Amino acid sequence: MAGVSELESALQMEPAAFQALYSAEKPKLEEEHLIFFCQMGRRGLQATQLAQGLGYTGARNYAGAYREWSQKEG
Repeated sequence: MAGVSELESALQMEPAAFQALYSAEKPKLEEEHLIFFCQMGRRGLQATQLAQGLGYTGARNYAGAYREWSQKEG
C-alpha cells in the first residue's frame, strides 16, 4: 500500500476491487488484529485513527514503529 493518503479510499473499496489492485484480501471491519506501523510512528498512528474512524474497531498502531522492531530483531 502506498501510504496514508491512499488508505481511506482503499478501505472503502469493494473487496473484489481491493483484491485486484493490491493482490490481497481486504480486511474485514471486524478484523481483530489490524496492525499499522511506519518507520517512525506518526503515519502509523494516522493510519490507525483513520481505519478506526471507518469502523475498523480492531485497528491498532504498533507504537514502537518499524525502527524499534528492526533493532529488536536485528
